[in-house]
Amino acid sequence: MQYKTSMREFSRYGSVYEEPVSLENSDLISRVFRQTPKQNIDKLLHFDCQVYLEMQSGMAALIVGFSPEAEHLETFSIHRKVMLKPGVYFSIVAVSKEASCKLITTSGFSMETRELLVPFSFNRILPRIQIREILGYYYNIRNSGYFFQGERHDYYELTYVDRGCLSTQIEGTEYLLREKELILYGPEQFHTQSITEGHSCSYVTIIFSMENLLLHDQGAENRLLLNKVFHYDKKIYSLIKSFVQESSNQIPYMNSLMLCLLQEIVIRLLQSEFQDHKDEKPVPITRQHYQDELLEKILSYIEINICEPLTIAEICRRFSLSRSSLQILFKENLDQTPKKYISDLKLEKSCQMIRENRYTISEIALMLGFNSIHYFSRAFAQKYHMAPSEYSRQMLDQI
Repeated sequence: MQYKTSMREFSRYGSVYEEPVSLENSDLISRVFRQTPKQNIDKLLHFDCQVYLEMQSGMAALIVGFSPEAEHLETFSIHRKVMLKPGVYFSIVAVSKEASCKLITTSGFSMETRELLVPFSFNRILPRIQIREILGYYYNIRNSGYFFQGERHDYYELTYVDRGCLSTQIEGTEYLLREKELILYGPEQFHTQSITEGHSCSYVTIIFSMENLLLHDQGAENRLLLNKVFHYDKKIYSLIKSFVQESSNQIPYMNSLMLCLLQEIVIRLLQSEFQDHKDEKPVPITRQHYQDELLEKILSYIEINICEPLTIAEICRRFSLSRSSLQILFKENLDQTPKKYISDLKLEKSCQMIRENRYTISEIALMLGFNSIHYFSRAFAQKYHMAPSEYSRQMLDQI
């Protein structure tokens, strides 16, 4: 987290105050500094007296230290108005597009400008990559002996194996993708895909355009992402599941959320190079197969009876599960509780019924087993950030 000048950590350099300093009837003088963003700070100011800093516009950060060496400097977001103690080395850096700050000091000041031997690097919070567009996303189920002769195109392509094994060649080098593993093809990389005899495979394909926003290092992402197999990672596994789930929704901003999820997947893959890998392992295949079959039956039962007042106890009895076993099954495979899954499914069903425009909001709440129209409206608003009536109006406007 960032530090602010109002925090205790800043007290050794100065303090904050509320009311602007008055220049009337005093020996104080002022000057307004106008700043634009920059990454490298190579000069610091140093006064032998107190200095007052009052932001006039924009947002800025204050670089401070007791010596003019980059390794001894600290960064604080300027919060309110700031008084710096005598002898502090400092610089002001714009965080917004532009920023201006009034500097106030005594008329008898003594100031020097010190150049840093090694510039201080100020890291603004900016995106390094941006996924502009998803051009295609598919769930592929391929049988024994499948062979794709190969292609090259101008985009990135992510392939994630859901079940089975997939062989792929990239520019003549062969890679094997097992369950819960993925690979990325880069722009203009020729790649083939195949499945060995006696096996089958289901996998997700996402084709997208991505650009590096740091012009000085256009190839950084490719060096970290391409020509390697990424093994099972729980966070990435959950993100891909969420991506697939969202791709089947038809609610406003679904496309934006898919882009966000894909961007997070790519960022997690980039970060994996710099992280210690935990000993997280996917659920063993035999256990996963059992879980998949059981979960599929439970989800099918929930969907069929979604308009009924379903209870967790009823599901446990029907499938001979303890409450804790049911919780674990949903947590490991869907990363949510059974109660939350049922509630979300009811709300998704309500969206469908609203779009059909055959029932009133009250009728839909009753048909889906909500305790009251008020409870339904509150749950709907929490999930979709709008009231059911507002969603209904939006859908009618699109007709």
